[in-house]
Amino acid sequence: MKRFRTAIVIIHGFTGNLYDNEYLANYLELNPRYDVYAKTLPGHNKDRFSNATKEDFIKSVDEEIQILIKAGYKKIYVVGHSMGGILTTYLAGKYKEIKKIVLINAAFLYANTKQSDGSDSKWKVLFDKVMRTSPGIFMEFTKLVKESQKYLKDVRCETLILRSLKDEVVPMEAADLIYNTIPATKKYLTDVKDARHTLLSSNKKEVTSLYIESFLKGGKTWKRNMKKEI
Repeated sequence: MKRFRTAIVIIHGFTGNLYDNEYLANYLELNPRYDVYAKTLPGHNKDRFSNATKEDFIKSVDEEIQILIKAGYKKIYVVGHSMGGILTTYLAGKYKEIKKIVLINAAFLYANTKQSDGSDSKWKVLFDKVMRTSPGIFMEFTKLVKESQKYLKDVRCETLILRSLKDEVVPMEAADLIYNTIPATKKYLTDVKDARHTLLSSNKKEVTSLYIESFLKGGKTWKRNMKKEI
């Protein structure tokens, strides 16, 4: 029955898609205790983008959690990458059923020109992706970022913050902002060496997925494996 299982919701970032987090989703599904859910955010359809508002983004993930609660889940974990991290904190402050969250390079700050000189190939790929979006949907993303910090003050569930040390999009300071703002008593900030913005589709996806599973499992496993850097 659903009430004896844990639902895990994975939310991709702006201009992202389900592929970005596919490895983690497939890995977590191997655990018989977990039911893993992920879907494409409004306005995102592979590499084709259409107009959607920040309210559409919020409504989409909000409805997903409501469906899971109605289905009988009493324990929900949420993993959010980049813009998905912002949406994750919104959900965490609203629903008591959300017991743990993982924030991966959450975009509470963005446009990281200091960490990339523009010649980086990965940065160029992401820049080109943004350029293929409509001006409208990009503006809605920036609106969400501008109001994002108000969500942090309501995050009280256990939180893991992951920061890629070679993130070419989100500034390093974003992770510190999250850690220092959320009122959660159990919060952890871990740096990932040699990792880019799209962490879960990078060369560090295996070790990161193992680390996330350890956090979600908790208890002695997490105490043994928790590190400041992986």
